[in-house]
Amino acid sequence: MKIILLFLLVLTLIYLILPNQKIKSNAAKNSDDYIIAKMEEIAIPGMAVSVIRDGEVVLLKGYGYANVKSQKKVDIHTPFYIASISKPILGIALLKLVDQEKLDLNQDINSYLPFRIDNPNYSLKAITVHNLATHTSSINDYYDIDNYAISKNAEISLSKHIKSLLTPSGNLYNQGEFFKNTPAGTEREYSNLGAGVAGLVLESITKESLAEFTSREIFHPLKMENTGWSLAEFEMNKLATRYNVKQCVPFFNLCADTNTPITNYLISKIFNPPFENKTFIEYPHYGNHQYPDEGLTASINDLSILIKTVFNKGKKGDYNLLSEDSFNEMFKLQLPDSLSTRQRFFWRDNKAGLTGHSGSDPGVFTSVYFDLEKQDAVIILMNRDVDPVTENAMDDIRNKVLNYSQESVND
Repeated sequence: MKIILLFLLVLTLIYLILPNQKIKSNAAKNSDDYIIAKMEEIAIPGMAVSVIRDGEVVLLKGYGYANVKSQKKVDIHTPFYIASISKPILGIALLKLVDQEKLDLNQDINSYLPFRIDNPNYSLKAITVHNLATHTSSINDYYDIDNYAISKNAEISLSKHIKSLLTPSGNLYNQGEFFKNTPAGTEREYSNLGAGVAGLVLESITKESLAEFTSREIFHPLKMENTGWSLAEFEMNKLATRYNVKQCVPFFNLCADTNTPITNYLISKIFNPPFENKTFIEYPHYGNHQYPDEGLTASINDLSILIKTVFNKGKKGDYNLLSEDSFNEMFKLQLPDSLSTRQRFFWRDNKAGLTGHSGSDPGVFTSVYFDLEKQDAVIILMNRDVDPVTENAMDDIRNKVLNYSQESVND
């Protein structure tokens, strides 16, 4: 007991003596002040934020740096990797195929694929695109950043990648380890690999890449000019650089980053080092062979265009994003309450009742959430790793900027 008390006393003394990060965000009087203060407190190199109120953009701005070394600032056209926000945009593309009468959401995916994918535990139970879009496909999650291609697109095709994991002849099949021991449609479990299969269904139907299809059918008509699935579509020096953040306890040889999550969390919570004791470590740009699940790059301006179009029932001028039926399909609750009370077509409601999606990957943390009825939305893109502190900051920023924007509308 004495040892524990002594340890706590030492920690208290260290906390009182060592310099720590000053909390300025509590005194912020507007969105700009709050975001800038929060970025310093959490060590966020760059951020882009959009707030939409009653269907109109009331805040659209870049903060901090797209590249710290070159001091290149974030602006509203800076392309960020958006990670899993890619999934609902893939969902829009799939629903466009429904409108074109090329896809039936409840049809066995083997009607479209160049090779069969069957859960070996329930081979007679078909897997459908509806299952894939609601994470009820019985395909386990799979996510391997070690196989990312550095500074280029993945060298292995999506088709070969999926085949290697989900067919008996695949070199990574391993007796069907990527399938659950439950039939499709009976259990919801988030699956990046399932989204990859959904992307392959689209490419198999269209006989073109997901990048080509979405560019022609979605991005070009909406004038989303800084959005794409392929690294080849972008100049590397214009992309937001991804960062890990290394933080050190002042005067002690104790440092951590997101690769040592427990130590990193304890340093944040106990010592909260000041900004000058934090270092931004660059990740390279990379391509992923499972790109439909998280491989899209987009600017805050482009995502704002998309969400505004969604708020307008998918219409922008003479262009219709989706038919009324497909639009309603995208946003209806898809599953029985026993499986999920919040799952829509790749979109999902958060605990606050907002519809949207978040995303994280090495060096990126993103979020888009909205109230479809009120036509309010907050979109946030960060170019740093996610950790528990950053997750809390994301929630705080979303809530604060919505409140600030409401106050400015009422003034």
